[in-house]
Parts: sequence; C-alpha cells; structure tokens
Amino acid sequence: MNAFRLIRHADGRTYYDGRPLTLADAQIMLNDDIQRRRVAVDSYLRVDGAELIVECPQTAAHPAGQDRRE
Repeated sequence: MNAFRLIRHADGRTYYDGRPLTLADAQIMLNDDIQRRRVAVDSYLRVDGAELIVECPQTAAHPAGQDRRE
C-alpha cells in the first residue's frame, strides 16, 4: 500500500503535509475540497514519486491575474 505524507499544488504550494494518506483517502479529501470550493472543480491528483500533485487544468490555462476571454 502506497501512502503519501506530502501533497503539493502544481505551483509548489503545500496542499497537505501530515499523517500518511492512501491515494483513496487523498482523493476523498480533494473531492471534499472541490465540494467546498477550496479547489477548482477540474482539479485532480497526479502521482509524482513519493508525492501527490494537485493539478488544475483551468488554473494552468488561465493563471491568476490574466483575464479569461471567451
């Protein structure tokens, strides 16, 4: 069983640093934060060695400070 103690946002900020979580527990935590609107709806977890990375395609495509024009 893989356990992850550290989860980072793709930009390097720490999302979680605590007791080791399984991938399933980390996904549940992310789902809860999506529901609470703490992270974007299209966020997902990516395994990167011993860490998990929270990826957010919407944020990557439209960085803070840039207008999104449709």
